Amino acid sequence: MPIVIDSRQNNSLQLEELIERLDVDLDTRCHDSMSAAAAGLQGLANNRTFLADRVAAELKDLATMQRGNTYTPQVVMLHLDPRKNYFLRANIWPSAEDAVMQASGPDPFFYHKPHDHNFNFLTVGYHGPGYWSDYYEYDYDQVAGYPGEDMGLRFIERSALSAGKTMLYRAFVDVHDQLPAEELSISLNIMENTLRPVVTDQYAADTVSGVIKKMVNRNNMVCVLSVAAAIGDENTVEIVDHISRRHVNPRIRFAALKSMGSRVHNPDQRIELLSHGLDDASLLVRESAKAEIRKVMAPRAETEHARA
Repeated sequence: MPIVIDSRQNNSLQLEELIERLDVDLDTRCHDSMSAAAAGLQGLANNRTFLADRVAAELKDLATMQRGNTYTPQVVMLHLDPRKNYFLRANIWPSAEDAVMQASGPDPFFYHKPHDHNFNFLTVGYHGPGYWSDYYEYDYDQVAGYPGEDMGLRFIERSALSAGKTMLYRAFVDVHDQLPAEELSISLNIMENTLRPVVTDQYAADTVSGVIKKMVNRNNMVCVLSVAAAIGDENTVEIVDHISRRHVNPRIRFAALKSMGSRVHNPDQRIELLSHGLDDASLLVRESAKAEIRKVMAPRAETEHARA
């Protein structure tokens, strides 16, 4: 489970003071460096007025309110400098009885959606009793990443992010199933802002069966490959084909192969093309190709079953 950092601070920091500290030597990829930043984050949490002041100031200028915030309305962006390897945010965690939850449901708040992280982040409870989580651990390096694969999940405990509690969520280790807070709660986060989330996978987990449900992080390359295969000329298709065979990232190789298959309408020919993935060195590509072939074969099997 995330590392609980027990170093309560009595001092209070302004947001600008925390930013100055983090700009000096924070390495968000390093657990020790993130743990050392906990004192500063706790100091900001001791400042009981900064967040209300920040929100009030932004409400005075709705035209620029939360400009650059690409998250859901649950997130209040506090500081983002693209040149730095971190950013700061506040997260809102409603209870099941709060109007916003009843209006939108739990999905925007990632409640009941077990997942891991492909980035580190440090969090502290700022207001309220905090959201609950069922915590698990797994070994990222031991999974290929295809849906239905056993993750080797190990249940650790259920606990809440209470006010003042500080935790370091570790990339590629910690999995949690978030549950609604008993009352409206707020947490403050120092988030990793590096290229790791771009080149690694984040998974949704099925904690009942212990398997990967799907990949949840966005990969723009997958969308580009689909467009290229759908509307590209002969040269473009050759590039996609080359990527399907040679790209260093197995998920990109399969995305290219699947895109190539989408161009072929004859089921037998599509199966023949997808079968190239069965010889790939990556288990992810092989298993994904098998699953895609089963999808192509499914209508034929249903027809044969109906005739019988």
